[in-house]
Amino acid sequence: MAKNLVKYSVVDAFTDTAFKGNPAVVCWLDDISKTDKWMQSVATEFNLPTTGFLSVDRRTEKPRFNLRWFTRVSEV
Repeated sequence: MAKNLVKYSVVDAFTDTAFKGNPAVVCWLDDISKTDKWMQSVATEFNLPTTGFLSVDRRTEKPRFNLRWFTRVSEV
């Protein structure tokens, strides 16, 4: 089975200072289709308060971004 690498960033929300505020992970899925179960597993593995999954829908003339947030136990 081939593995697809997923780009991600750890961000500090609600602050302009590194390592302050609320930490979260944002994963850029970039044309990679993933299941809800997979996203939940990734959020559990990161073990931060929230993990976001950003994807783009290019099926329309103007691309639309989708953002889904998961905690360690459920989708928000």
